Amino acid sequence: MLKSVCLVGAVLMLASPALAETCGSAPIAPAIPTASSVAGKPGEEATKIKHDAFVQVKAYQGTLKPFRECLMKQTADVKAETEAAKDDAAKKAAQSKMGDMQKAYDKTVDDETKTVQDYVALQTAVCKIIDCTPKK
Repeated sequence: MLKSVCLVGAVLMLASPALAETCGSAPIAPAIPTASSVAGKPGEEATKIKHDAFVQVKAYQGTLKPFRECLMKQTADVKAETEAAKDDAAKKAAQSKMGDMQKAYDKTVDDETKTVQDYVALQTAVCKIIDCTPKK
């Protein structure tokens, strides 16, 4: 029993740098209510739905920042590996990693863009229900 616990601990110690280098999975974008979901709602209820969606969008954007920073750091590390690689196979493997990280980064940008566009559509629908013009 003690041997297996020590073995697991040793494996985790050796694997921890690899685990620390991963960024995990990309944050999941919130489901923003559609414009039709506020149609026919009273102004206060529509405003609450819009506010709740705004809070979700901001929280999502907050989780994107550290994920993207991690991807950028890993990309820089892999770029350094690519420059230091001696053979073509190692360079190609590193370039493939960089491509995968760039795809992951780009997907977060696409997801964030869609989320914000969905929010803007919701906000526009709410502003048709209530007057959103700033008061002077």
